[in-house]
Amino acid sequence: MLLMPDQDWYWFFDETQQQLALALGPEWVFTCAIPAKQLNPDCHFQRPFTAEHAGYYVRCLELLPSQFHCSDAVLMQAALNMVAAKFFAIPMMPKSWFFNSSATIVYAKELKTISLQTSEQRSQFVIVDANDQWSLLMLIDAQCQLNPIKSLDQFALIKVMNDRLMPAIKQKSVAIVAA
Repeated sequence: MLLMPDQDWYWFFDETQQQLALALGPEWVFTCAIPAKQLNPDCHFQRPFTAEHAGYYVRCLELLPSQFHCSDAVLMQAALNMVAAKFFAIPMMPKSWFFNSSATIVYAKELKTISLQTSEQRSQFVIVDANDQWSLLMLIDAQCQLNPIKSLDQFALIKVMNDRLMPAIKQKSVAIVAA
């Protein structure tokens, strides 16, 4: 069952966990996967879950299931993390050097699933935000090994130049690795 936005939802900063969180009801809280250092200062104040946030969340729920197989729980986590990334992530510099250039031209479009190839593996990402030159991506796979030492965990953000984007791996199944 998918949760639909409610007028009582609101964002707040959980000081104990040092994470952005979304209150979904009196006893139900979603904690975002985005580290505090990647969030803008507005996150430290209570903010409503706006109509703009709700619209983006619903678009995620509508578009993502046709691009990869996942449970409702994974879909909701991905969608809520994407809303947090879209509206609260600070600008970041591209880190394209971790990824191989693509031989295929892939159009960067918001909420499109794509893949990136490192020297270690090929991983699935969703485009959170994009323009003609770069894309802000969220990792959908459990992990992406960037090099022998550094990796990204599920729902992590990275910005890359669009010449790195590769077509998505068709209908890949995705699961949550850690809540």
